[in-house]
Amino acid sequence: MYTGSNFDSSLDTLTSLTRFRHAYGANGAAEASEPTSTPVPRKRSRAMLNEIGSSHTSLRDVLLGRLSESGLTSETQEVLRDLLPNPTVTSDRRTPSLYLRSITAAGWRGIGPATTLELHPEPGLTVIAGRNGSGKSSLAEAAEMALTGSNYRWQERTQIWKQGWRNLHDHADPHVSVELCAEGMSAPVTVRRRWGGTGLDDCRTEVEGAAAALHDVIDPEQITLYRPFLPYSELGAMISGPLTALHDALAQLLGLELLSDTDKKARALLKSLNDEITAASTLTGTVVHELSEHDDPRVAEAAAAFGGRRPDLDRVRLLLKGNSVADDTALARLRRLAALPAPDRQAVTAAVARLRKAAADAEDVRYSSAEDARQLIELLERALDHRRRHPDTTECPVCGSADRLDRTWADGAREQVERLQAEAAQAQAARRELAAAVRDVHDAVHPVPEWLQGDEPSLAALWRDWAACRAVLEPRELADRAERAEAVLGNACHQVREHATRRLDEQDGRWQTVAGRLTEWLRHAEAAERAQLRIKQVKAARTWLRKITDELREARLKPIADQSQMVWKLLCERSSVSLGSVGLTGTANARKVVLDVSVDAVDAPAFGVMSQGELHSLALSLFVPRATHESSPFKFLVIDDPVQSMDPEKVDGLARVLDLYAQHRQVIVFTHDTRLEEAIRRLGIAATIKQVSRQTDSVVRVVPVSDPVNQALDEARAISLDEYLPDDVADRVLPAMCRVVLEAAFLTVARRTMRVAGVSASDAEERIAKAGPLTGLAALAMAVGQDAVFDTIARDHGPWAKDLIRQCNAASHQRPAHVTDRKDLIRRTERLAKAVLAP
Repeated sequence: MYTGSNFDSSLDTLTSLTRFRHAYGANGAAEASEPTSTPVPRKRSRAMLNEIGSSHTSLRDVLLGRLSESGLTSETQEVLRDLLPNPTVTSDRRTPSLYLRSITAAGWRGIGPATTLELHPEPGLTVIAGRNGSGKSSLAEAAEMALTGSNYRWQERTQIWKQGWRNLHDHADPHVSVELCAEGMSAPVTVRRRWGGTGLDDCRTEVEGAAAALHDVIDPEQITLYRPFLPYSELGAMISGPLTALHDALAQLLGLELLSDTDKKARALLKSLNDEITAASTLTGTVVHELSEHDDPRVAEAAAAFGGRRPDLDRVRLLLKGNSVADDTALARLRRLAALPAPDRQAVTAAVARLRKAAADAEDVRYSSAEDARQLIELLERALDHRRRHPDTTECPVCGSADRLDRTWADGAREQVERLQAEAAQAQAARRELAAAVRDVHDAVHPVPEWLQGDEPSLAALWRDWAACRAVLEPRELADRAERAEAVLGNACHQVREHATRRLDEQDGRWQTVAGRLTEWLRHAEAAERAQLRIKQVKAARTWLRKITDELREARLKPIADQSQMVWKLLCERSSVSLGSVGLTGTANARKVVLDVSVDAVDAPAFGVMSQGELHSLALSLFVPRATHESSPFKFLVIDDPVQSMDPEKVDGLARVLDLYAQHRQVIVFTHDTRLEEAIRRLGIAATIKQVSRQTDSVVRVVPVSDPVNQALDEARAISLDEYLPDDVADRVLPAMCRVVLEAAFLTVARRTMRVAGVSASDAEERIAKAGPLTGLAALAMAVGQDAVFDTIARDHGPWAKDLIRQCNAASHQRPAHVTDRKDLIRRTERLAKAVLAP
């Protein structure tokens, strides 16, 4: 029942509803006229969308084919063949095309009790509208989290950004999920992430349906490459962030990773070759200094070989050959033994101590309730897995009893597993620590050096005993054996080193040392000589590779660049800023995206001349072609708040872009800006529109929205049928609600009239704001002055229409007349609204 105390509340609600209608605009679906700007023809647009592709020929084969015609020397060609990564074996499994059927969230960000957004799993445009804080972005991020395990807003942010993921009002069972429809699958697949702890990363993934695991539905590399989610935070970061990231995303899409990997290997090889030359040069200086400190005639002869502009390698070779040292092989053996590495006793001692403690802890929990819980979880999960693999039988595989493993049992078993998780945590932690401690000991054990087998067989035998510890898995046996083996081997290594050092000291301290030093130097000098020649070959190979990279990159980027230009033209049709070519240049840290931007045909730096709205439009122009690549299995786009900072013309352009891609993709747009919804209706674009609202305690509702005229009519009709509505309330509320219906109808016609007259969207909105309520909108729609509104209404529709408008106005400005027939008032309002909307 309505009471006197809620009469004013009803009027407040009505006032808010009226403002809501003004903001949302009127029904554009009934308009027959085309937009003032010429849209891209559907047939041509589809061709452009399908144009993006990559060569079906192996990129490795393309490079090898061009290499034979490159004109490079055979040695340089061989360098390139060695640099090319080996071909990888790829799976023939193709990820099916995926559409979204629903998004569900509970206890997640702004959503408390579970809320589900139902979607049509097919191409088309869906707009999810709602004010800031209504929960719409929470739904968008729920889909992103369910499929990727992350949210862009939290990437590269401090930990504090991850602390607000759990809803404040309801977090008993926080989870997010998406329901996917995939070609080739008879039933939908649900991907759900459910949290059992307080941390954002403390969640588990569940997959229900035809697929057994997440990777059976979604390829992790593809969700990264074709990422179909564009939150508002990423929209700005695409331009304000480092352009190297944008470069890498586009370059990866072009399938040219082989080229960058090859160049990366070439740069690493160049560094290695230059390091060899540097090492040889440094060693030369050291050897020259050492030679100056000896008076042996042979040393003097060796010093003369270093007296020229460049050291005489042939003279040093001849000197070493003619003055051979006493058993070079024996000296080399002694030097290896003198530098013999021994096991790190401190690390082994610490690892053994950790292992013993972990073994004791594991033994303590072995017979505890935590271990019982862990084993029971394992048993239940195996039984559940058996039931999933054999859904047609309920017979217990252990005891043979029938009707045991039915659905009721499965539900109860899952609940029991969840209860036991916390109790089993201690046992699981003890087992993990024990396994880590075993690995720690194994990691401290190193295999026998190959050269030791021939130089010192007895020591090699002790080392094999030490290395055998890696095969021991029983913790206590491993701890004891590793401790004993390390002690024996460590002492033996110490004795061998001391013995080898004494033997070396007994050798001729002058020539033997110099000869050994010269032998080492000669080896480095010869390597540097070879490196000089190889550097020339690698540089020539890189020069050729950069040329081929530029050619292939330009060819494969062109379809994406063309599509970006098309999106830009639709978004910024009346902008003085033009977007030309899009290119990728540079390598390593110098890589970047080059945007050909001009203002009134004058070249200009892209980011310096663009407004915030144009920057966002540019980001959309670069995102959409990537996300809609023909190779992407994700046939949906989820875009959150793309309208911000856009002027009315760009909002119209955005509506056309969304409509264009919705012909072949499922496009889902979340927005708090009512201008997008109004533009969609005004331009006659087919779209499903839903409204998100948030009530007390984070209760979020999603309801479908009809056009403003029919929605207002439905609400007025519902009020008129309320038999408990007092007459004094009905006398004021019903005419006011009918006034909202007429305002929406006149607003639609006013916008249509001004568009036909060539009035820009921004000027049209300014005139609407100045026009005022009902009679002002009617004057705009009929292109007459406000003093002629009633006469024009009476002339075009009859006196009854003029009386209706006066009745609706009176409810807001003075004591309204009694509504004798509520249904008749609604019928007359509907009749006038349809007459006004008629072409």
